Amino acid sequence: MPSAHYQRVLEQDQQLPAPLRWLIRAMSAWWTIVPLAVFIVGYVVFALVPIGGRYLWQSRLIDATQQQVLTWWPLTTLAWLLAAVIVCAALRRLPWRWDSLGRLVCVLGLATILVTQSWAFRSQSTGVVAVPIAAIDANNKIDPLSLTYTTRYGDTTRRELIVMAGGTAPVAVPLTGLPRWNDTADDAMPTLRLHEDPNLSALLGFSVKIVPIAYIADGVIVDHADGSQTVTPTPPADRNTTTLPYPDKALLALRLSVEDKDGKQSETTLWLPFEPEGTDSIVPQRFYQVEGLGTVGLAFRPVSRKLPFALAGEADMGKGIIGKLYAADTDTGGRLLQPSVFQYSLTSTNTHTFRAIDLQGNTETYELHWMDLYSHVESHALIKLTTQPTKLFITAGLITFLLGVAIEYLIGMFSSGSKRNPRSAPAQSAKT
Repeated sequence: MPSAHYQRVLEQDQQLPAPLRWLIRAMSAWWTIVPLAVFIVGYVVFALVPIGGRYLWQSRLIDATQQQVLTWWPLTTLAWLLAAVIVCAALRRLPWRWDSLGRLVCVLGLATILVTQSWAFRSQSTGVVAVPIAAIDANNKIDPLSLTYTTRYGDTTRRELIVMAGGTAPVAVPLTGLPRWNDTADDAMPTLRLHEDPNLSALLGFSVKIVPIAYIADGVIVDHADGSQTVTPTPPADRNTTTLPYPDKALLALRLSVEDKDGKQSETTLWLPFEPEGTDSIVPQRFYQVEGLGTVGLAFRPVSRKLPFALAGEADMGKGIIGKLYAADTDTGGRLLQPSVFQYSLTSTNTHTFRAIDLQGNTETYELHWMDLYSHVESHALIKLTTQPTKLFITAGLITFLLGVAIEYLIGMFSSGSKRNPRSAPAQSAKT
């Protein structure tokens, strides 16, 4: 049964036209709040918690990254709609009296958390940097300032192919049509003609077509002495899909079709490994012999971005420590300026917060998560970087909600105390 206050509100709604009346009632109904809240909470939980060894976003129907799933526009829209419904329901159902103040403040805090958290999902930037891990010398010492500092990181939501041939500069081409966690091959692969023109063909003077023809989310390449390759996919049941934000052992097959100046045509198929550790430079480190082109440098990597700070790593396995991470505001002349040292161990939470200041004086807050020693190149440690653009506002929403709970508790306590100990009571008539 609706309260007396809400009953009066419903009676006033009768004066409104039908469509508007229905909308306002739906915006203040519990049957609107509960399904929205259940869907949003369940969706976020399934995106953050693996079910049966896999995340929601690694299913064949979705095949995305965690960041892409959390920034899905319908989810943001529903979060904002839920915030609006909660506020509307509170303003219409709760009487505007002092004893309703705590509940109104709680509603304001919940709405703030919903809006700012959805904003945070869409505004934050997530990537992985492969930090070089230095070796300890014979004297068990190392100078962290002598390390090579990584200043670029790979975007976990975007990948690219880098091509360098004929002495030309490297050309990076986005791979926006590739799957992520599920294998495709041959006719199931989206056809992306990466270089018919204008970049590579214009530089080389003849036509080159590079088309991805197969993708394996987890597999092993064996390069033979004669130039041939053997590819062995990992059975899906044996794949570890919960360690990294992307398949670190993914393989991409390319078909390179070349037509030289004399009209001679040739075709070569190559398999490339995914290289998250190679984002510090856009120059390919692997070179292949391609008929009609000669030596060609190719790389299959995350799209790299410039970091406003530098990172360096140090390993010390003897003390049970996986490693140390040195971070600084900027990399100038090969030196870390005012480095912060983060120590990662096998038992700690392996997460640290770092406030980076770039050369322009801009400040950004990053969370640094130790992920793994890269399995292909043990001299690199993978560090996941996540910006926190709205952490202050989310904290403000949480504090507001807790403040509302405290106010409601105090009001209830004083109200019950007043009932037990009234200030004045009617005098009892004397018994005669």
